[in-house]
Amino acid sequence: MKQNDLKMKIDKIKKLLLKNNIQIEQGLSDEEVRKNEKIYNVKFPQQWLEFYQNILPVSERFYNWRDFSVENIAAIKERLASPYNGILESIDEIVWDISWGLEPARVEEKNKKIRKMLESAPPLIPLYGHRFLPIFENKEMPVLSIVDLDIIYYGMDLYDYFEIEFGHKRLVSDSKKYKEVPFWTSNFY
Repeated sequence: MKQNDLKMKIDKIKKLLLKNNIQIEQGLSDEEVRKNEKIYNVKFPQQWLEFYQNILPVSERFYNWRDFSVENIAAIKERLASPYNGILESIDEIVWDISWGLEPARVEEKNKKIRKMLESAPPLIPLYGHRFLPIFENKEMPVLSIVDLDIIYYGMDLYDYFEIEFGHKRLVSDSKKYKEVPFWTSNFY
């Protein structure tokens, strides 16, 4: 994305957030990004870096990536783990997706295979509440809303998501228009 286009997108989202009374701080420094990547064992994708190194939303339900207190680190780690835990807690309810291949005959084998796919699923970065940005091949990825097995698309990319969540843009309901996210966008039921 051209630098001027990026600045315009970020400025648009910043105005939108401020209009919604979202507190914004200066973006993260390179050092803060490295520290977060080390603490949370993630490699932030380019789109996340472009946004969060320019502005940092810190109001309620946002995750404060600048706060390195023990409590905040624990809260972010808990949120990072929550989609995985939700799948594991509901594993017996998952209906086998044909894209996963032939369904194992035994429940134990089915659950074992689901756990293995979950382990190799793209990591997710919490954005706001239960909205997550997948990290996959450093591509612009869709934002997902995840509560246990209830996983829906919530924006074509990070900027689209902010316009949907805090603006008047309508969510595109046709899942075929979104990029597929390995494992996470499977049909679980």
